[in-house]
Amino acid sequence: MGEQPLDQAAGRQVADGHGSIVRENKAPDSSLPRLAFKLRTEGFAWLKSRLASELASPSTRIGQTMHLFARRGLGAVAAVPRVLRRSVAADHPHAHDVLFAFYDLEVAPVTFDFLWFLVAADLERRRLGLKSVHVVIVPGGHDGVRRERDDYELVIDATARQARIQNILIQACRVLPSCGGLTLATSRAEAEFLRSVVARHILPVDYEPALPVFSGPHSCLQAAHQGQAGIACLRAPTEELRAVDAWAKTHASSRRLVAITLRRYSYMPARNSNLPAWVAFARGLDASRYCPVFVPDTNDTMEGLPKELRDFVVFPEAAWNVPLRMALYERAFINLGVNNGPMGLAWLNARVCYATLKIETADVPQSSLGFIRSFGFEPGKSLPFATPLQEWVWEDDTEEAITRAFERLTRRIEGG
Repeated sequence: MGEQPLDQAAGRQVADGHGSIVRENKAPDSSLPRLAFKLRTEGFAWLKSRLASELASPSTRIGQTMHLFARRGLGAVAAVPRVLRRSVAADHPHAHDVLFAFYDLEVAPVTFDFLWFLVAADLERRRLGLKSVHVVIVPGGHDGVRRERDDYELVIDATARQARIQNILIQACRVLPSCGGLTLATSRAEAEFLRSVVARHILPVDYEPALPVFSGPHSCLQAAHQGQAGIACLRAPTEELRAVDAWAKTHASSRRLVAITLRRYSYMPARNSNLPAWVAFARGLDASRYCPVFVPDTNDTMEGLPKELRDFVVFPEAAWNVPLRMALYERAFINLGVNNGPMGLAWLNARVCYATLKIETADVPQSSLGFIRSFGFEPGKSLPFATPLQEWVWEDDTEEAITRAFERLTRRIEGG
């Protein structure tokens, strides 16, 4: 549940004259009234855009089924030419023990949703009994990424998303222990070569560059419901753990780290952290036992930290370094925050103790109850593979709710 903008029934968000995001009237939930509402409010331009979106990245059951058959048909047609190409190409013996995982930016977002893809890749690697994962990041057709909605493009344009390939996607590969290689493809033709000539085992299992697909967290949640172990397989690298240990020795001494991840973003601001509540909670902690550590929003590290944080320990480096953030999360006594992209690092690491609040924000399409259900998450529940020290809290981040979650996890930790 990252920041990617999807056209949901909960309404449309647009930018006002100040660059802030405001919300239009809510669309009906049922299909035919929603179609009529969209045509009335946005015209046939919306219908054209919606059909193009469904063709590229189907969200309906019919669209997904048609897309699957089309991919498999394309793969069947290409099977013989691929065998011939491999027969005349140089041998790649290492490829027999490697899963090539294609993250295609024609349809996939440049967000922390990439973490679910990494976990899915490791699950497939283990299922096949392979040694490692080789991630291939495939450029999209819109300046190397996928085209987003106009309101999202206004806040995070293609240039900003290109930077996120380096700052999020490439860095995140280091928190997957089985990742043995990474290719940032310079073209879709290069990705096609890797798919057709080099790779023997691929993810998605029917990946075709001509018809790319992005599955989000569905496969991981399905595996969890089927009893698959080891879903939360992401880990902090050793060197970053050492760095956090050295940092904690200086800033916290023997006190327990309580990491607080803040969201303060211009896109979908209703999802932002309730900063006064988090500050009040931090002030209420026993300073002799606990050291609250704020990880600010990346934008705040550049534009200036909130004045409310001047009396607290702040770790801005973690906002720019994914493995370092993961190391902080692993070393922290408890991690707290609202539903946002970086908290996915905690969700997908079995060693991390966390409570994530404000899971649902009704006025925001990307965190509405319907959107949450569409990804396979169960309303009112934690993740199906969560440990007893990991939970989703379906309450807003008030001081009282934060304190209750903290005390609940503390009792579980200290109770063994």
